[in-house]
Amino acid sequence: MKKINSKKLLTKLFLATGMLVLVLIAYYKFWFLRLPTRSTPIDSSAFVSPANGEVVAVLHWTTDSLAWEKDAGVVQVMTSDVDSSGWLIAIEMDVTNVHYQRAPVDGRFLQNNYVHGRFNNALIQTNRFGLRLENERNDLLFETKAGLRYKIIQVAGLVARRIEDFVEPQQEVSAGEVIGLIKLGSQVGLILPEGTKPYVSIGQMVVDGETILAKIE
Repeated sequence: MKKINSKKLLTKLFLATGMLVLVLIAYYKFWFLRLPTRSTPIDSSAFVSPANGEVVAVLHWTTDSLAWEKDAGVVQVMTSDVDSSGWLIAIEMDVTNVHYQRAPVDGRFLQNNYVHGRFNNALIQTNRFGLRLENERNDLLFETKAGLRYKIIQVAGLVARRIEDFVEPQQEVSAGEVIGLIKLGSQVGLILPEGTKPYVSIGQMVVDGETILAKIE
């Protein structure tokens, strides 16, 4: 009798495990990797959000202040080929958000710089920049049609260990165009030059390709 119950228990456990695996696969394929249609604003002065998630940092930076600030060396490197001052907007994505990245404005992709690093939990804030600066990341440098340079920073997380970009050097991009993907929870940073003005605040939820993050003054 005990042997029969044990077999039934093992069968139920096996079936339950199989169902859980199928549910997780379906969630990943049909929900996590979803790519909904977005209505991108037609405004050549606007930078729309490159990511879907929560704004966790909106701050002004200058090359001089970064040089003197403790632990800001990574940000100084990130911003060096954008301008001598500007704005950094960081967006945090959890597993419920769309994880594709989109071009914020019409322009041209110049180059990327892939930096190997750690895979610490991206949902835990450790600095005022809103980015896990020690984590693996991909820096994407763009130029607007007006000649302004800006960057999108794709940051890996504890589970997100694969970063992809879909653009080639000198490729023209349009506002709202899909340019990359970070798999599972992670962060995205937008580094803007001086002469731009943020239109979002910390704690605000933003939609990729739709929400205006900043405008050229």
